[in-house]
Amino acid sequence: MSKVLRDVLQFPTERTSHPARRGATLGNVAALRAREWLGHVANWFGIPGAIKPTEIRDSLTGQKITVTVGTFFLRLTVNGRDFYFNRLTGHYDGTGSDNS
Repeated sequence: MSKVLRDVLQFPTERTSHPARRGATLGNVAALRAREWLGHVANWFGIPGAIKPTEIRDSLTGQKITVTVGTFFLRLTVNGRDFYFNRLTGHYDGTGSDNS
């Protein structure tokens, strides 16, 4: 990638936090900070994130994304292509194949 393009497309290496909305109570701020702390601890221990079964239809791009949670695997389907992840560890396990 050229230096000019690299300089133009600078993406943050991690998400930046946003200030609390106006009128947030001390309890709101404390709850958010506790949630953030727990997230950091979970990442440090390598605990996979939780995800619920869902279907997303992107009206802008026309893509369809489906998340299915099974006994052993989590299946992420993007426009008909399946990607499998270990349910307990979150590690990528492979893709499905269409034999048609």
